[in-house]
Amino acid sequence: MSSFPEEVINQQKNISVKFTPADLDLELITKFEISKSFDEAHHSSDEVVITGHYLRKWRVLNFDDLLESKKRAARPKYFLGIEQLKRNRGLGSN
Repeated sequence: MSSFPEEVINQQKNISVKFTPADLDLELITKFEISKSFDEAHHSSDEVVITGHYLRKWRVLNFDDLLESKKRAARPKYFLGIEQLKRNRGLGSN
């Protein structure tokens, strides 16, 4: 895939795909609630490379945008996820 459809870029439509092979749990979500456009979020995203696997490379929301998206979605399970993400990152709870 070389680009996203215009409806996705304009956040009129969503692409949500979950990949769960034995050694990876990855979810692709194109509509999220942050204070940036799709293009801005893509530009500030982080590139993640899974070493030891042929061509496993993705762009992902940066950490702060991920936390903001989960907070704005306001789903109870996301609040627990936010705390776990912060602990994993060594930030504690805020």
